[in-house]
Amino acid sequence: MIDRNTKAPMTQNQCYKHVPCVDLFGDTKIKKETFTESFLVPPFSVLDTKQPYWQKRKKVWKNLILDDGSTRAGKLAKRTENWNEESDTYEIISKFDVSILDPVLSEVLLKWFAFENCKTFDPFAGDTVFGYVSSFLGNEFTGIELRQEQVDFNKEKTKGLNTKYICDDAVNVLNHIKENTQDFLFSCPPYFNLEKYSQLPNDASNQKEYKDFLQILNVAFSNAINCLKENRFACIVIGDVRDKKGYYRRLPHHICDIFEANGMKLYNEIIMFEMIGRKALTANRNFITRKNPKTHQNVLVFYKGDERRIKEIFKKLRWENLN
Repeated sequence: MIDRNTKAPMTQNQCYKHVPCVDLFGDTKIKKETFTESFLVPPFSVLDTKQPYWQKRKKVWKNLILDDGSTRAGKLAKRTENWNEESDTYEIISKFDVSILDPVLSEVLLKWFAFENCKTFDPFAGDTVFGYVSSFLGNEFTGIELRQEQVDFNKEKTKGLNTKYICDDAVNVLNHIKENTQDFLFSCPPYFNLEKYSQLPNDASNQKEYKDFLQILNVAFSNAINCLKENRFACIVIGDVRDKKGYYRRLPHHICDIFEANGMKLYNEIIMFEMIGRKALTANRNFITRKNPKTHQNVLVFYKGDERRIKEIFKKLRWENLN
């Protein structure tokens, strides 16, 4: 975009401040506020977590939540460099390797695809982040988590907030949440056995066969969808994983198949760019076999119900600064 006065190219922020809006009569007017002021972050199909506005907000959330994954360091395991399905060898995860959900992503998805004072839930609850952010924003949250030690930790970290953590298998979500009672389904399930969370035989991350892993996700998400009210969204954060020969398994596509089989079609597909960080250390080694190190995740947004009612149910966004 070119500045009409100086004839010079505009910066990204300048572009955000001068996006033309066309009304129904074809008149063009200048949009004065930035996208970050209107939507928290620019509302496109790519979310860039490297941007200063994202990192600044993330720092605020991290100081509130105070969960850096250090309590899980030494208790989780990830596949070793020479891992394959026959060797099944893992190494202990250090505190620098523990994957923690991005709190800004949680906030963005709640603001975009949920609404105030709603009921939210996650059948693969994991860390405290989503539950904390959801309840901090005034919602009710219910999380199902397989590991008792994680449930105890989450309860302690979210004390005083409207959260409920239940120690059980994700496939049993209907034992704890009634059908057609929830307003927003969020989940970031295991990425098959990329990380191993426990030795429990019913842990999705502990399955030897990919088909058994998918079956757990199929049952868990099929039941979770029954908990969701009509005309509501579900957001699943997921990333693809490779098989023993190095080919991608198409895990995000399989998630889409599960939801579509249960009447929820893919409504938005969002790509979240992540900080490169330690991926830079492995880039040379991985690219020997021409594998591009993954620095993004998929955010799949599904809708249940009549899409014509979205404008009626989900009102125009109004933002307030996070204190």
